[in-house]
Amino acid sequence: MEGDELGRILAEEDALVPSSGFAASVMERVRAEAGAPAPIPFPWKRALPGMVVAVAVLAWAAVEMARAVRLAGGLALPRVPVSLAITPAVQQAGWVALSIGLAWAGWKLARQLSA
Repeated sequence: MEGDELGRILAEEDALVPSSGFAASVMERVRAEAGAPAPIPFPWKRALPGMVVAVAVLAWAAVEMARAVRLAGGLALPRVPVSLAITPAVQQAGWVALSIGLAWAGWKLARQLSA
């Protein structure tokens, strides 16, 4: 199909006309929305003290954690002996876990975008 032929087909079609009562129902809905009361504002004056306390508790916990790590001489993870024979299987399991995680993230993103 060429551009001229497509233009001719589109020019021949009848104009779209809304069904009877459509404009009236839309205007009725617009008036109802305009007359609705304003939404209740978020109570920031009540929520702000709780947020400040939560941030203070998290900061205090971080300071205490840093102090405990410093007193213990740093973080030392125990060494787990791993046989060289099992190393390829562990690497393969890591790749499988990564692919499953990426597939799940893609699925979750697709659900968010389609909702």
